Amino acid sequence: MLNETKGISRRNFLSGAALAGAALAGGAALTGCAPSASSSKEEETSASSSTSAATVGYDGTGAMPWLGEAPEIADADVEEELEADVVVVGLGCSGVPAARAAAEQGAKLVCLEASPKLNSVASDLAVLGGATQEKWGRGDGFLDKKMIANMHMTECSHHSNYSIINRWCDESGAALDWFIEPSANLYITEESYSEVPEESQANYLYPYFVPMLESYDYTKEEMPCYPTSVGFSSLATVMADNLQVAIDAGADVRYNTKGVKLITDDSGSVAGIYAQAAGSDKYIKINAKSVILATGDYLANEEMMKFYAPQCVENGIQILSLDMDADGNYTNVGDGHKMGVWAGAAIEQWHAPMIHHMGGGAGADGRGVIGNNGFLWLNLHGKRFMNEDIAGQQLENQVELQPQRKAYQFFDASWPEQLQYFPAAHGVACIYREEALPEYTAAGLRINVRTAADIDTAVEEGRCLKADTIEELLGMIEGMDVETAKASIERYNELAKAGADADFGKSSQRLFALENGPFYAAECGCALTLGNLGGLESDEECHVYNTDREIIKGLYVCGAPQGGRFNVQYPISLKGLSSSMCVTYGKIAGENAAAGK
Repeated sequence: MLNETKGISRRNFLSGAALAGAALAGGAALTGCAPSASSSKEEETSASSSTSAATVGYDGTGAMPWLGEAPEIADADVEEELEADVVVVGLGCSGVPAARAAAEQGAKLVCLEASPKLNSVASDLAVLGGATQEKWGRGDGFLDKKMIANMHMTECSHHSNYSIINRWCDESGAALDWFIEPSANLYITEESYSEVPEESQANYLYPYFVPMLESYDYTKEEMPCYPTSVGFSSLATVMADNLQVAIDAGADVRYNTKGVKLITDDSGSVAGIYAQAAGSDKYIKINAKSVILATGDYLANEEMMKFYAPQCVENGIQILSLDMDADGNYTNVGDGHKMGVWAGAAIEQWHAPMIHHMGGGAGADGRGVIGNNGFLWLNLHGKRFMNEDIAGQQLENQVELQPQRKAYQFFDASWPEQLQYFPAAHGVACIYREEALPEYTAAGLRINVRTAADIDTAVEEGRCLKADTIEELLGMIEGMDVETAKASIERYNELAKAGADADFGKSSQRLFALENGPFYAAECGCALTLGNLGGLESDEECHVYNTDREIIKGLYVCGAPQGGRFNVQYPISLKGLSSSMCVTYGKIAGENAAAGK
């Protein structure tokens, strides 16, 4: 006898719809987090994700107010019945590799996707070793994998599952090699900014920071960004090539069709899933040996955000989500999380908002005026408030603490020669060019580059303030305590000239006096949440655990719904880590689900 697990229809909110549209106009926003354009707390709150007055977190009772009751589905409600070995629910960065891997193992496969197409919203992967990385001198043995794993555990306050992190370290290189195999037309560049032949400009793979900046040594950084990352000019193209492998092997791919509820037998094992096509009030019953949940995160589910990340809602943090169905409704609303919990799965306690700041005054391409660089930052009280030599996630944390959740980033006319001393890291402007990059250049590669024209455009568009004197510049900032700010700048200049930051301990390598006009200031509010990562308790085999921490047979998870990957806050030492884990564990989930392992 099969049992139906319990749940309720989803509820989502639409705070990021306009932002999603803007992001589609400029792909760089998809590789990082563009700051909000709001210029006051009032404006941020009015555009925030909150639709009710109070945030609601865990109340100590074990209740999950976001969960609700599962739909009751009778035989008469079923309009179609299918048989499968494996069902993959969600065709994103993890579901697509899962589908291919299962198909290559010979599984009879059904794939469900709530959107009208596969979802691809990123471009970067952090990868350790492998044959592809070896092309750039970053193959096996280039980095100490235990060092990487332990840094990740530290960044996530040791709430992550070490076995999951460790296996990613060991297998991400081979996973990348496997992932690019079906993309026969993929061009691989020799260096980051190598010229790409015209016929390959739509689909190429590149390394970040090859060659490495002469001034950057990650071993000497307090917050290192390891040289691990690669980028795709079109990850969607490579994903489509992977999915085609599964289709060629006979996979039944159902777009505009969402998973609704898992089917379990008397032992609690998963034995299939109910799905529903868009526009239908009936269900599809799929009997299967294994089900893989690859349904994305729950960023667009207000009730889940209130429960697991109430600070994001309270602080008016806007969301950036591009996963939508044919009617324009968000699909990353925690459907997989709900189905898992209704089937008895446990959800991990510590979740991680992904809010890495990209600097102030972002344009349509998502790049901050001068990146998230650690120049001088002052709040509206005119005070310096941090060691600015920090990464984007930690920068966001500090901005949220300031009056009106706002600060200003100051730099002067010497910025072109100063960029080279900033970290080779995500969101940082660390490369100056006289000429613009070629038009075909991938969005991810543009993030680290600035030209004089970029700054001039930012000034013309009102995204950056410019003045001949510091006093004039400060006077242009509404609400700024000018006298205190002048004193803070004088103090900062003294520290820079002394070569030591006695106030906050910033590296002298990035301690630049403000003294050469013209002078610039970029407003920096709260950044956007790209995802809220936390999921079903899992392990390195992609199993799902119940509340007694026993494996639920027949159920697998990968991607954002997989717990044990990110906790407390999103780590910054590996650019593109989430997407890389999606590919690596998508492959593992597909193989294991097909084998019943």
